[in-house]
Amino acid sequence: MIKIRNVELDFDFNDADDMEKLENAIEKTQKLLETISVDGKKASEIIRETCKYIFDCFNDIFGDDTDKKVFGDKTNLNICKDAFEDLINARIEQEKEFSEEMSNIEKKYSPNRATRRTKK
Repeated sequence: MIKIRNVELDFDFNDADDMEKLENAIEKTQKLLETISVDGKKASEIIRETCKYIFDCFNDIFGDDTDKKVFGDKTNLNICKDAFEDLINARIEQEKEFSEEMSNIEKKYSPNRATRRTKK
């Protein structure tokens, strides 16, 4: 489970398919956000475009209409930005935990050469 804006979303950070969806959606969204041009656009248009990309990101990861669960009927730039940052931070935190877990597994199951040598 992951909690974004007090909404619990079904997600398993240890599932390869879930992680792949997350990684791909975040990468895609970051690229799209970089393409937003402010030239000649109204502020409302920029806000809608930015939020749409973030809404699509959440829907790609967690399923259709997740944007409605998380954001309601609001198209608020600050809310979208904060939710997207929370998603990225959750991913970063999980990657740290995963790295530590893999390190612990490696230590636990790797042969200890020094111990084996002393037994000979």
